[in-house]
Amino acid sequence: MTFLYPVYFLTLLGLLPLIAVYFLKVRPARRSVTAFFLWRAVLDQKKNAAFFHRLRDLLSLVLMALALLAIVLAMTAPQVRRDQRQDLLLIIDNSASMNALDDGRSRLAVAKEIASDIIRGLNADQQAAVATVSMDVQYQSHFTTSPKTLHNAVRSIEPSDGPFRPEALDVLVAGAPAMDHCRLLLISDGCRFVSDANQAIELIKVGSNQGNVGFVNCDLLPFQGQPMRVGFYYRLASSFDEDVATDIVVTYGPEDRIVKVIPVIVKPGINMSEVIGIETGGPGRWRARLDLQDALANDNVAFMALPPRRPVKVAVESDHDFFLVNSVNAFAGTSGELEYVRSDADVVLTNGVIPNADRAIIFGLRAGSDWCGQVGSEISDVLARIKIEDHPVLADCDIDSIPFTGARHVTPPEGSLVIAETSTRVPLIYRVSQGGRLALVINMDPVESEFYYSAWFPVLVYNGARHLMGRQERWPSACAVGDSVHLPEVLGGKGPTTVTIGDDIASVPVAGPSYGPIRRAGFHSLENTAGKWSLGASLFAPGETLLDNRDVVDTSLPLNRGRPLSSVLAVIALLLLLIECVLYHRRKVG
Repeated sequence: MTFLYPVYFLTLLGLLPLIAVYFLKVRPARRSVTAFFLWRAVLDQKKNAAFFHRLRDLLSLVLMALALLAIVLAMTAPQVRRDQRQDLLLIIDNSASMNALDDGRSRLAVAKEIASDIIRGLNADQQAAVATVSMDVQYQSHFTTSPKTLHNAVRSIEPSDGPFRPEALDVLVAGAPAMDHCRLLLISDGCRFVSDANQAIELIKVGSNQGNVGFVNCDLLPFQGQPMRVGFYYRLASSFDEDVATDIVVTYGPEDRIVKVIPVIVKPGINMSEVIGIETGGPGRWRARLDLQDALANDNVAFMALPPRRPVKVAVESDHDFFLVNSVNAFAGTSGELEYVRSDADVVLTNGVIPNADRAIIFGLRAGSDWCGQVGSEISDVLARIKIEDHPVLADCDIDSIPFTGARHVTPPEGSLVIAETSTRVPLIYRVSQGGRLALVINMDPVESEFYYSAWFPVLVYNGARHLMGRQERWPSACAVGDSVHLPEVLGGKGPTTVTIGDDIASVPVAGPSYGPIRRAGFHSLENTAGKWSLGASLFAPGETLLDNRDVVDTSLPLNRGRPLSSVLAVIALLLLLIECVLYHRRKVG
């Protein structure tokens, strides 16, 4: 045992006057009496009770001495453990796996209780701060000596839907050398904590190995040409030591109508993925639920939102419209993502014509315009090269196989995006944006080059139409909590994206090209200038689903927890003084 303030032992000298007071005897005054026989009975009775009076006085002395000793020990702040009494940063893991139940209690509840015990063990000079960690570190309280502030910070911690990301601790580990006076304590189940890479952080382990089954991936894939038939893709993981038989219940629509019950046998570890066809359903909200009770409920439900098909409407303006129309219909009949129309088009496809449209794909420039740039003489011996790698307009296209016959010298308007060009930097494919209008210009003559007969012609039309409408990427039906998704937005459109999570009435504006990282599981509805979308966010984290922490070692050093010993001693002193007060009262009365 150590004492923080041993100088207070000097106050034990107060025992000397206390003992002296109790042994000090007052000499009674002598008086003459005329009837001694009347006092003899009183003196005999007092003589018989003198022994008990001496015992009672001795007991009072012992009680007062013990009370003083307890007060002095409390003042010296005794410490049972060899705690270095440094400042503490308490990092509480509130990731999804901390919602797992151990003996009916969540790991997070146990972690918060441990944090509260550590706060109670602080002395008056120690500072502490409280933080949480899942996908990142968030401070709940900065360094303070106020136990009330620290306790309130711990009580305010809520469970999260996000996975634990070890890299979130990198900032703390990097700053550890500058915090040599502070101990970093992580209270966690340690499922994904790497102690070798985080030696500056002490791990206080909570929870034990538990059996659990959960989804680690899910998706919906619409069947081509069959709008009411979908493919349900799923993958499961299990931390049980034996096979587990259960059912996957798939529901559809706002009323959660059951459309499929899939019996499955889940093997230990991460299982192979499966795809099941579902005949009834379509665009809308879907849920997949595991029909079992296990340690963690977060991964038993997968949320998915199949977006409706919204084909890009394409009109054609050309003297050679047969091939242009067929290039549109080639994808209209298969993927359904393009639709040929004669009016009210999203994109106008032209050959040798400058259209009056907000979105256009223009082949074979023959005349210049303020919108598409100035056109010069024809170029011979064109050698194309890609300027922007992996641009969506060139997806699945072999640019070396595209004949840029009939290409001309072009000076595009300022601010144009050149995607492909010649070796002499003449633009071959470029995107123009002016006054809210967008055009994709392909500098070639498709008639002269017979590009109509190339397999890359409809692909280039398809990519260009979807790119101009901001639909070059397939909008996911499901994603993992912690991911970010690219926002669907019409190129050149204005205004933020508004996100509604679950059934919340309030919407959150999101600026920028992406939404995320997503922090809550459930359905997320997004709306911007390009329209409305929904997606489902689920845990999908094998490290959280597999709750095996048998190999995790508690690396924490000695640490004072619970009520400090000085508080216990102070309570004992008060009890002793109370007993003495009762004895004193009885002496006065009797």
